[in-house]
Amino acid sequence: MHVIRPFVAVMVFISACLALSAAPPTGSICIAPSPVLHGGAPRRLAPIGAVYCDQKTFSVKIDSQDAIPWPTEKSARIDGLDLEAKHRVVVLCAGKAQQTFFFRYSEFKSRDLCLFINDMYWTVQLWESKYSPWCKCKAAP
Repeated sequence: MHVIRPFVAVMVFISACLALSAAPPTGSICIAPSPVLHGGAPRRLAPIGAVYCDQKTFSVKIDSQDAIPWPTEKSARIDGLDLEAKHRVVVLCAGKAQQTFFFRYSEFKSRDLCLFINDMYWTVQLWESKYSPWCKCKAAP
C-alpha cells in the first residue's frame, strides 16, 4: 500500500509538469511578396484612392508587434499568434496606417493564413494558406 502512493504521487507530478510545459497551439500568417510593377513604380493602394506607396516604405504590423517591411522577393512568416485572440493587422506606408482590419482564427478553418496584396484592387487580403499558392512559407517546425 505504501509503495503505490509514492508511485501515484510521482505520476501526478509528471502529468502536471507535462501539462504546464506543453505550449498551447498557435496560428501563423505567411505574408506573400508584393506584386511586381515594372520599374519598381510606387504602389497604389485602394480603396484609399490617391494614396501611393513606395515599395521601400511599405510595411505591415500585427497586433503590438513591431512593423516589418512587406516582403518583395520571398514570403515572410509570423508565428505564435494566439488562436483565441482578436488580431489587428495594420498596413503602413512610410509609417502611416493605410489599411487596418481585425480577424479571429475562429473565422477560418485553418490556423495557417496568407496575407497578400490583391494585384487587381491593391487591397490587402487574408485567406487560408491552402487557397493561396502565392504564399510560399515553409511549415513551422
